[in-house]
Amino acid sequence: MREGLAREFPGALRAVAWTRARVGRRLVLWDEPVVWATLSGIGAGFLVAAVVQAAVGLANEAIQALRAPMPFSLFPAVTIAGTAAAAAVALGAGGLAALVLDVVYVAAGIALRVPGAITFCERSGGANPFPGPDQCTAVGFLASLWPQFVGIGLGIVLARTSLITRGEGTNSLLRVAGALALALFVVTAAWGIAVAQSASAAETAGGSTSALTIAAGIAAAAVAAGVLAAQLPRGVRNAAIVAAVWLVPWFALQVPFASRSLTESMAAENVIAIVTSIVIEPIAAAFLVLSAAVASRARFIPRDPA
Repeated sequence: MREGLAREFPGALRAVAWTRARVGRRLVLWDEPVVWATLSGIGAGFLVAAVVQAAVGLANEAIQALRAPMPFSLFPAVTIAGTAAAAAVALGAGGLAALVLDVVYVAAGIALRVPGAITFCERSGGANPFPGPDQCTAVGFLASLWPQFVGIGLGIVLARTSLITRGEGTNSLLRVAGALALALFVVTAAWGIAVAQSASAAETAGGSTSALTIAAGIAAAAVAAGVLAAQLPRGVRNAAIVAAVWLVPWFALQVPFASRSLTESMAAENVIAIVTSIVIEPIAAAFLVLSAAVASRARFIPRDPA
């Protein structure tokens, strides 16, 4: 029977064989020291989350345009995919210690959400207007973290079933993405702490000032990641790839949303804030590539003896 099907549908059997060969193929990584493996894992999560965010956002807008009922939210898929990719790469490239550091990174991000959640609950009177667990209670807040838990578990499974290593080396692309993600994390954390410590100043500050401040931090984070990229093999090319992936959700979601917002009447400072949010990511992406190119070139320029 198999031979008869092969004679009747040779193209279909070739397609099946091609699919099996690629589905069964594992992703290959280099083994790295624990810290670098953790950074590569963070970078993998950053890249995967960017692509999934764009896909989920476009799917959500399409469903809303069709006015179809949404039985559940699609956005937890972004957290699940990013967390799973980070955990899988960290565990696959650096072992259990790297996975532990990645979990610490995830926990730090969760901890930074707590002050904002407390402030929101105080101002809303403890009422949660959003679907899902009530984050104004301890149990509800922990329950809202289910995408992170699922992502870490899925990442462990993927590391054991879909990843292999080929000896010691450098996962350059993932390391550049991880440097950018970590730098952006530091900028966001510093901004959140500064706002929390000076709430009165934040309330009186204009929206344009806040937007320009965070924009400067994003640009600085991109430059820092570009300098690190210059120290790695194929650093400029990898920086360009990371910049392109970083701009995928910006182009697919943020630009259309901000453009629609600008058509509405609003205060001048809000217009400045929206325009800043539109232009900062492509500018920062350009800084990422340019800083990598400049720093890479500077490494090979001989210095005159003093």
